[in-house]
Amino acid sequence: MAGVAATGRRGTPQPPRVRGQARGRWRGLPGAAACAPASLHPFLVEHGSLSELLRAHGRELRVLRLRQGLHAGPAGGLWAREVLLMLDGLPVVWARSVLPAQALRGPWRALRGFGTRPLGDWLFQRADVRRGPVELRRLGGADPAVRAAARALERAGLPAFPAGRGAPLWARRSAFVRRGCALWLTELFLPAAGGLRPGA
Repeated sequence: MAGVAATGRRGTPQPPRVRGQARGRWRGLPGAAACAPASLHPFLVEHGSLSELLRAHGRELRVLRLRQGLHAGPAGGLWAREVLLMLDGLPVVWARSVLPAQALRGPWRALRGFGTRPLGDWLFQRADVRRGPVELRRLGGADPAVRAAARALERAGLPAFPAGRGAPLWARRSAFVRRGCALWLTELFLPAAGGLRPGA
């Protein structure tokens, strides 16, 4: 069926290949979270809306849309969206959503004109969207996703972290499946995320 993501041996959706994606081995919960900093643990293991959890740690959550649209991927056309999640003016998460382009004519057509609303607000209001397992990965400064996030901060005129130096960053990813078609969401937690506290 058009728009259906590739599946692995156990029938789980596999992410489309896209330039600048995080490399290496992703690990499932709960094991992978044991190595993560305690300050990030609540965000990494959250199975509900990350947007809602972030709102509990600040006053204003804003989405800064960096890119959104169609482009060519190694396995065909893809739709991709990259954003920064800003909490009280600080960039805390760089996120990328990817799905096959043809899905915009089917189960994911609502995303075609998606603005600056957090994607999580939409996903978790849909009873027919099923979330797959959450996977985690610790990323060094040379990783394409970390470098993409650093460039995004620079372009937006925001304080950038030095990609290639400093502590590794943590990312998580999962598939959201709607009518047999998977949207892959990767969320990279920026240095400011480690300083968030509930009720701040």
